[in-house]
Amino acid sequence: MEGDATKSQKVQGDRDAPLTRSFMEHLFGTLCRDLATLNQEIAAEVKEMKREVVELGQRIDTLEQAQDAREEELDCHRRELLTLQGKNQEMQYQIEDLENRSQCSDI
Repeated sequence: MEGDATKSQKVQGDRDAPLTRSFMEHLFGTLCRDLATLNQEIAAEVKEMKREVVELGQRIDTLEQAQDAREEELDCHRRELLTLQGKNQEMQYQIEDLENRSQCSDI
């Protein structure tokens, strides 16, 4: 923060300076250094963002694979449930038939 104040004072002092070739070269050099620093900061941020995107992509792939496995497991359980429901229904019919036969025999 203090460096910014010093920079601001220097810029203010620079404004009062005459526009000579050496002064313009100095300003251009300062601008180039500032742009180079900013470019490096942006490049570092972009690199970090790319790394995060790759990491998120890997995590999404892992989640999708796990979801696919759960869906296959769920489908298997659904098929088993339908099979058991069919067997249960058949057993209910057999019980009813046996009850009906036993009532007929008792009468």
